[in-house]
Amino acid sequence: MAILKQALNKINCINKSQYTFFVTLIKGLIGSTGKKTFRNLARYANLTEHTFARQMTKASNFIALNIEMIKSSKNDDDVLIAAQDASFIKKAGKHTAGLDTFWNGCASKAEKGLEIDVIAVIKCTEEKKEGYTLSAKQTPPNTASNNKGAKKNKGTRTRIDFYLEHVKQVRSQLLNLGIQYMVADAFFAKNKYVNGIASFGLNVISKLRKDARLHHLYTGPQKSRGRKRIMEEHKIDAEDYKDPVTLEIGNGCAKLSSGIAYSPSLKRKIKVVLVEKKMGNKVGRATLFSTNIEQNALQIYQFYVARFQIEFIFRDAKGFTGLTDCQSRDPRRLHYRFNASLTALNFAKLQDHESQKAKASQHPFSMTNLAREYHVEIDVDRFISMFGLDQKLIKLHPSYGNMRSFANVRH
Repeated sequence: MAILKQALNKINCINKSQYTFFVTLIKGLIGSTGKKTFRNLARYANLTEHTFARQMTKASNFIALNIEMIKSSKNDDDVLIAAQDASFIKKAGKHTAGLDTFWNGCASKAEKGLEIDVIAVIKCTEEKKEGYTLSAKQTPPNTASNNKGAKKNKGTRTRIDFYLEHVKQVRSQLLNLGIQYMVADAFFAKNKYVNGIASFGLNVISKLRKDARLHHLYTGPQKSRGRKRIMEEHKIDAEDYKDPVTLEIGNGCAKLSSGIAYSPSLKRKIKVVLVEKKMGNKVGRATLFSTNIEQNALQIYQFYVARFQIEFIFRDAKGFTGLTDCQSRDPRRLHYRFNASLTALNFAKLQDHESQKAKASQHPFSMTNLAREYHVEIDVDRFISMFGLDQKLIKLHPSYGNMRSFANVRH
């Protein structure tokens, strides 16, 4: 737990009891088996479930903690980008804070539950890409969306407004890390979001809809008076893209063609990249864009592909660190628990990097292996405590490391 303790010592915003509790919580979230409820976590720690519930009502600076851990893993030649996406959290009951109808991608339909908005930092290197959570916030319920057929007023606060406020909250941290690009999926390719992120000093990379309208920039003579003409009347088609690049992806090839166009929906000039890939007898097409019109087409494609690392964060946090297991209805406990689950995953990745560096080996990150190691460590600590054994005699034994990795997947 040295990495976590060093990061906690640097932020200097928690007292000793909070410090001890947080270290115990992270260890329990990784090493306990079954659902990570307060009661089940208490079975693996020397704390009661009431202590877990009480401590999670206290404020904690997760953003500063995650920043310190991200900085500890950053090398000088690493390229960092930011990604934003929302994830659906299943929740039963009627009185949970934030309960509303949200889109559930797994079910491909809107369902009643909770949603968290996550901003992640993705490290892009030549060898691999890896994502770390920076901040997570629960999406507030949108009362206007509950009334079917009701018209929203012009000043009604939408979820896009909430997503922008979340980015604004961490904007200084992103810029201090040297991040220049925010990558998001096609849902965020909206005028309010794209131009809002641009006003924060960041460029946006996203995906356009299949029926998105794009026009050539107007380069002809302008009128002496009146509004200047921005775009040509005719639309851009696939034959208008230039600078084709062919990439080897898996067992097939992808062709990238780029160009600068004007988007009436975004109301701005954008760099557009048309991605074409053969899928059997058909050709699949996707249109990516960047608000930086000078950006390289290949880099736009690589950064958008790297965005998928945030989906792996959701997968591992739900499967291993109990992102969906909090049974509390209190908004403070929910916020604490969501961020603690994602921070535990950040720590697990950094712990795996340190282990690989110490062993001079390279292999893919395995959350399963790390969870097993911490589970064994929790069990051994319980045996030492119950039987009054010598802790140093056991943990300094040469075979202790082999025992922790018992039944791990071999790479």
